[in-house]
Amino acid sequence: MRSWNSYRGANAPSRTCLLAELLFCLSLFGCSNYCFVFVSNPGGSISTSTNAPSCQLNSATGTVRVSISASPTASGASAEAAPAKIRHIYVTLRGIEAIASALADDDSPDWRELAPKLATQPEQVDLLARNVESCERSAFEDVAVPADAYRQIRLRLASNQPATDESIPEENACGSVGFNCIVMSDGGVRALVLDHQSSQVQVPSDHITGGFFRVLPEATVNLNVEFDPQSSLLFAASEGLRLVPVFIVEPHSPCESSAPPDR
Repeated sequence: MRSWNSYRGANAPSRTCLLAELLFCLSLFGCSNYCFVFVSNPGGSISTSTNAPSCQLNSATGTVRVSISASPTASGASAEAAPAKIRHIYVTLRGIEAIASALADDDSPDWRELAPKLATQPEQVDLLARNVESCERSAFEDVAVPADAYRQIRLRLASNQPATDESIPEENACGSVGFNCIVMSDGGVRALVLDHQSSQVQVPSDHITGGFFRVLPEATVNLNVEFDPQSSLLFAASEGLRLVPVFIVEPHSPCESSAPPDR
């Protein structure tokens, strides 16, 4: 009780400093199994309480709605390596993930899946297709994720030669060349591979408007992942055409349909 009496005998500034130091020390240990709540009364006394079995302070979630589209300049995209203009760029998605850290490792457990159905139902999308307004169409179902500020996104793609235990899309516009391809305006189809045979495309914070998108508790954010053909690189390779894609992420607040009200 000596230390407690010393605390009560201290003046207000000293008690404030002591309490701040105590809170800082406890923050270094994290929540683990208990939450500590401190209440300071006007008379100078202090009480603590615990909440078992675990902390619930960061359990709030929000909703993310993702769509993928092409930039307005996509219709004029062409490649020096191609003898004709490009009509479609098809890629098969097997995952879209986000993480709060701007420097996270690929195998970090903190990646949050934004389109969980893609794991068992991969979807082939045309990166040059112009989508309608996000109010009217969402390419993927809404998903609940922990409320946070997310600074990275990655698109995980299916291989042109997936393993026997991997799911494949129900429809494939690439035919026999694989599941990622480029279709020319003359109807020719060429296999598409990513730089260094990567199976994922990173979207860093400098390609996210504002550097991050924020998910607030019990709120919805619309994410438009936009393919930028003017900034992407496309060149010939022995196995087809190699693509170094660039995506830009635009977070938007929820919007209402522009359809006129019923009369």
